[in-house]
Amino acid sequence: MQTLTDIYIYPIKSVKAISQPAAEVEESGLCFDRRYMLVDLQGQFITGRTHPQLTQITIQFTRQSLLVSAANMENLVITPDDFDDKMQRAQIWSDHVQAQHCNVRYDQWFSEYLQQPCQLLFFSEQTRRLVKNRETSVSFADGYPLLLVNQASVEQLNARLQKPVTALHFRPNIVVKGDFPFVEDSWARIKIGEVEFEVSKPCSRCPFTNVDPKTGHSADNEPLATLSTFRYHQGDIDFGQNLIPLNSGMIRAGDEVKVLATQAAPFYSSLKDNAVNNKKELNIHFQGSDFVAHGDNQQLLLDQAEQAGINIPHSCRGGKCGRCKVQLLAGEVTTLNQEGLTDTEIEQGYVLACSTIPLSDISINR
Repeated sequence: MQTLTDIYIYPIKSVKAISQPAAEVEESGLCFDRRYMLVDLQGQFITGRTHPQLTQITIQFTRQSLLVSAANMENLVITPDDFDDKMQRAQIWSDHVQAQHCNVRYDQWFSEYLQQPCQLLFFSEQTRRLVKNRETSVSFADGYPLLLVNQASVEQLNARLQKPVTALHFRPNIVVKGDFPFVEDSWARIKIGEVEFEVSKPCSRCPFTNVDPKTGHSADNEPLATLSTFRYHQGDIDFGQNLIPLNSGMIRAGDEVKVLATQAAPFYSSLKDNAVNNKKELNIHFQGSDFVAHGDNQQLLLDQAEQAGINIPHSCRGGKCGRCKVQLLAGEVTTLNQEGLTDTEIEQGYVLACSTIPLSDISINR
């Protein structure tokens, strides 16, 4: 029997997980999960990808408030009664939303902790955000209401690693004990407790996976490097499954995971093997300069630019935030992810450097 073993929420995006024995599932995800988010002064969201120290912030619930604590910081109490009435524009990946500003005093606490000016925003009743190409609500989670990880899959990954990781490296909402590793790849619809879920798509992983949730540090590009040797598919390195709730209700640790419908699992291979078999040398011209970088048709454009000493601003390295967009002026490329671009930008020839691989000599405008 396949069982739900652990439930986690992250009240503020990227902070330390809170374990719960049970949770209420809403349309936008687990109750209280990722209802707060930090943004910079331009309204761009801030996560543990660029600020891994966020993973060391501990949250506790105290009646209607949140008690926030971190090393070398005084405790902070976040109380909805102190929130501003002000709604302001914020960006999370390619989504622009109106979110409620909390309190200047809270901003000061997080700004001091991160050593960067920032603001804390709340996903209020007036905030509206949808899953891409769906009429399904989602909070400040990356793209889908919930993330499922199979502990048996974690154990198989650990058999390949010198230093084992935990399910929390992947920041799941629910951890299940599957009948065998990666059985979740074949699930299309499941039921846990009172709730049915659509298994929407595999979760593509980024370097945030390498951040140790216990220390907030990462080293040796693991476990992402090892995942790339056997979980590579069409430009993504996958681990875990994104879920969309089909109704509201309660789930509890110990609930059976009932598989209601299945689908064909993707075929996974090694990123390195794909690169070696089809490698071709090419040139990358950066418009506005006479500089031409020598590259290939295997590495991401962002990686090749960095190797050539060219700075392209970026953040997520996962094709979602849109910060690394460049305009393709000539040549052919393959795009792995365009979530961070608007339809207009795509029509204008923009691509995301972190999710684009050149296929021929190309010219780009940064």
